[in-house]
Amino acid sequence: MSKQAERDYAVVADQANLYRRPFDCPRVLREYGVALELFRERFTKGSILDLGCGPGWTSLLLARAGYSVTGVDIAERMIEIARDRAVKENVEAEFHVSDMEELDLPKRDYDGVLFFDCLHHCPNYEEVVRRAYAHLKPGGVLILFETTWLHRYSPHAKQESKRFGITELGFSRRQLRRALRQAGFQKLKSYHDAGPPFRGPLGLLKATIRIWCDWIVAFPQAKNIMVAVK
Repeated sequence: MSKQAERDYAVVADQANLYRRPFDCPRVLREYGVALELFRERFTKGSILDLGCGPGWTSLLLARAGYSVTGVDIAERMIEIARDRAVKENVEAEFHVSDMEELDLPKRDYDGVLFFDCLHHCPNYEEVVRRAYAHLKPGGVLILFETTWLHRYSPHAKQESKRFGITELGFSRRQLRRALRQAGFQKLKSYHDAGPPFRGPLGLLKATIRIWCDWIVAFPQAKNIMVAVK
């Protein structure tokens, strides 16, 4: 799989869908709400580096929440869409085209870094985590939402990889912890998400089962949710 395929994906993908995100997928929007809540618990104002921002919706929602945001993506077309959306939505955010594995921004004191469902497209993800660490201030917070190890075996991932040539990895919690610690992070916490809303006693049972599956990383759509402090 090539990095050029990651750049080309933004050109060949459904452009209308890139502008609709995340409102065409309630699951993704709900997961993002959890990420925002984790940031708000730690600081309500400050600067956030949104890595792998894609068409910019994550950056723009962070900006609407009151943060100063810098979005980064490897694909020039993604950044074009992000900047266009910022203008249309009248939201202020800064965007840069950059390979996350070679990230070198002038600012090295961000209060927070966000990886939202993007690290699994990076072959050298350990270096990406190191670059993120280098751009955080002491005490800065990294919040990570990533696929589990099951993702690489999912039919959807295989189809996307075959169709577009993009990288589709999956991570165990242990892999992510090791990458974060090797980068220099010391304080690590994992979180668990019950998933979609369930109703009634049977729904409570389903939610409980899903949490247990998340704990043992055995549910296909479960996410690794981690918070690391520099």
